[in-house]
Amino acid sequence: MSELIKVENSHTRIRLSLLATTSAIVLAACVASVQGAVAADRPTVWIEGGWHMDSIAGSTETLVPPLDGLTTAGYPDVPTATNFRGQGSGGFSSFTDMENVLGRSSGAEGSISFQPQGSDWVFNISARYGRTQSRRHIQQRADVLDEPTYESTFLGHNLQTRHYTNYVEQATKNTESHTILDFKVGKDVGLGLFGERTESLFSFGARYVQMNMTSRGHSYAAPAVRFYGRGGLNFFGKYQYLVQPDHQNSATTIQRLSNFHGLGPSVSWSNTTGLFGNRADGQIGLDWGINAAVLFGRQRSKVSYSTVAHSYHYTAGFGRTTATPQHKSGNRAESRRATVPNLGGFAGLSYRFPNAKLSAGYRADFFFGAMDRGLDSHKSVTTGFNGPYATIAIGLGG
Repeated sequence: MSELIKVENSHTRIRLSLLATTSAIVLAACVASVQGAVAADRPTVWIEGGWHMDSIAGSTETLVPPLDGLTTAGYPDVPTATNFRGQGSGGFSSFTDMENVLGRSSGAEGSISFQPQGSDWVFNISARYGRTQSRRHIQQRADVLDEPTYESTFLGHNLQTRHYTNYVEQATKNTESHTILDFKVGKDVGLGLFGERTESLFSFGARYVQMNMTSRGHSYAAPAVRFYGRGGLNFFGKYQYLVQPDHQNSATTIQRLSNFHGLGPSVSWSNTTGLFGNRADGQIGLDWGINAAVLFGRQRSKVSYSTVAHSYHYTAGFGRTTATPQHKSGNRAESRRATVPNLGGFAGLSYRFPNAKLSAGYRADFFFGAMDRGLDSHKSVTTGFNGPYATIAIGLGG
């Protein structure tokens, strides 16, 4: 676990370094734009900042504890002995339902665009960061009672009601973070759409993406019980005792880490069409666009898990016996090069003034085969981020 923490700290330092570099570039550009501003009818520099909230697409291959079937359904309703009496079913939550639980990722974003006076070319640098963490902890128990039964002893017959407590105790902690950096150079090629002039910007450039996921969890369970009638030695047709019920218990632990770092060429097409009003007094516009990239980078994954289960079963004449424990463990660490296609798009509305713009909409980005989220072997899984965003932009210069 200490190695996972060291890796996460390393990722955090890299992320902070990238964000600090981007901020320095933005600040330098702002100072330059203010110092070199000339009279014009539009700003030469736009600074934009905002917030977003994303759902995360893509699932991890789950670890199934050895008693997961008993945990959810209990013993099958089939007698295994002539004196089989009844059962206490599981009916608990499955550990597999918790392994992929992630809350909505939220974070900040910012960009700076520079368009020289009298030019249709636009230079843009942007950064987006998101993070989420989810914790689940479930404790469930159920007291199961047998039918009242007489037990024969040397002193007579005693009425007994056996009972057993089934339980599960499960916990998971999952974290995810991602950083997306873009540098683009685009050309404004105004198009006539919807009867209005559309600001249409075709851009090409480079995209850098860093994604990290970590998780750990455990499951301890004694989820079901099965009662029998009398057993043991029989002297003269009596003096039989009530046998212990069948039951099982298990313990499962898992830790895993997965990340991807990639850099590659990108293209995008963004559009803004005025719908109502004019920019001098305030205009409502339709914003929409698509983007694509091919990222060349490296996948890394590390998985460590262990499961063990014990069975306690009644054997006539010998009382309770313990079956051979079921045990399984796995350790895997891989690092490999990967080529990851990326497709995305957005749509929203904006309210624009000559030197300001408010925007809100919905955006999606999918990275195909970006993360290795397998258990015992490599398994590339598409990871995506989709959700609402809101930004505010200020124009400087001009």
